Amino acid sequence: MGCCGLLLLALIPLFRLTIYAVPYYDDYNFGRFARAAIEQEQSKWAAISGALDCSRTQWYAWQGTYSSILFMTLMPAVWGEQYYFLGPVFILLLLLAGSMVFTHVILRKVFRMEKWSSLAIQAVITIAEFMFIYSAQSGFYWYNGGIHYVGMHGFGLLFLSVAICLERAEGRTAKGLLFTASVLLAMITAGSNFVTALQGLLCLLTILLVSVVVERRRTGLWLLPSTLVYIIGFGLNVAAPGNSVRARSYVGWGYGPLESIGRSFLEAVKHIPEYTGPVVLMVMLLLVPMIWQAVKSTDYRFRYPGIVLALSFCLYATGYTPSLYSLGHAGLSRTLNAVKITYLMLLFLNEIYWCGWLKQILEKRTDKYAQKLSVRNGAAAWWFYVLIGVACLVIFRASPNQAGHYSSYGAYYYVHTGEAYNFHQEYLERVAILSGPEKDVQLPAYQFRPWFLCMGEISEDADNEANRSLAMWYHKDSVTLKEKD
Repeated sequence: MGCCGLLLLALIPLFRLTIYAVPYYDDYNFGRFARAAIEQEQSKWAAISGALDCSRTQWYAWQGTYSSILFMTLMPAVWGEQYYFLGPVFILLLLLAGSMVFTHVILRKVFRMEKWSSLAIQAVITIAEFMFIYSAQSGFYWYNGGIHYVGMHGFGLLFLSVAICLERAEGRTAKGLLFTASVLLAMITAGSNFVTALQGLLCLLTILLVSVVVERRRTGLWLLPSTLVYIIGFGLNVAAPGNSVRARSYVGWGYGPLESIGRSFLEAVKHIPEYTGPVVLMVMLLLVPMIWQAVKSTDYRFRYPGIVLALSFCLYATGYTPSLYSLGHAGLSRTLNAVKITYLMLLFLNEIYWCGWLKQILEKRTDKYAQKLSVRNGAAAWWFYVLIGVACLVIFRASPNQAGHYSSYGAYYYVHTGEAYNFHQEYLERVAILSGPEKDVQLPAYQFRPWFLCMGEISEDADNEANRSLAMWYHKDSVTLKEKD
């Protein structure tokens, strides 16, 4: 209950801040297709046809991520600026569902752990993923960047959860529902960003191989249709003509295929200290007695910790390969959001696996040694959690950028100080000006710019891309920023 209470406490400010989120230029660029369809057909449901048209157009003109584009086009502001906050809410819910369901399936279905210990571990892992997101700004509060990476990663986690449940399912009804869900989620995940799509494909093939070849479960054959759908969708994603068009904009930026793969491992090693800060280590220490209690009650055999660790590192490293190939660097902040989610998930799951392996090693030795290293009833003394809490508080107080490093505190900070409210009021004033009859509009600069919410500013140059997207959205000839006094 304490872990679930902490999870709720961490989520409240993140959801609270969503009401102040505002769109930025790529939201307008993709959302204009849905909005045009609504205006033309005078039906709110026409947004879906507009989104499909955008996905088809971009597949030829810019990029092949068809499912990401579909969701990016269905930006809630197409039905009115007041609904934009629903986009960040949707992203947060997707990550919450994906993380909780995936960890539940791994701990309960695969490792066969007791439900209450499992729930506590699930909550702590989910807290870490939300709290230590690489960039809450582009991950949660900018719909276009957030849905493309964090949101689609949530879909990917749900897909893998369904796939694991399907290859272990019993009963015709359960198999039918899981089969339908697996095919649908395979189609969605395969058309997402290249980090999520590539990692999802590798995980799916691993699940299929282990289920059918290693464990010889015939139910694993139920994964073949979703695997076929995934491969076809991923092929459409990668082979889209728009990818070649986009690549011509970045000629000379990226590395060759083999060099990109090699550099991915270097980037993976380089980012580990950044992703594994002192607080993450404290969270791992906090989990040890919970994990020990959970692995004591399971009959799962943790036999290959070294292999699991090696495969996990390789999977984590693939997150850097697409950006190195196309851009020549590790990735933009919104890309690294997906990479870090994968890293944290694998980090904690490997901790569980190694603790399970250690527990089995101790069982093979004398009971005397096992009792020395075991925790009575599987739970640490109360003062252990107090010490961990104090250590986390000290690390937090010593952090030079508390609002930036801890997303929940950052969300609380911007709401509590009034920065988020004042920023949103300035945005509403801009909307009022843009909704007026003038065709050439000048907007005052933002005086409040909370980092989580303010993705950027327009320019004094009307030909700036952000300016043009805003002018197009509100049917203006030009939109510029007022010159500073």
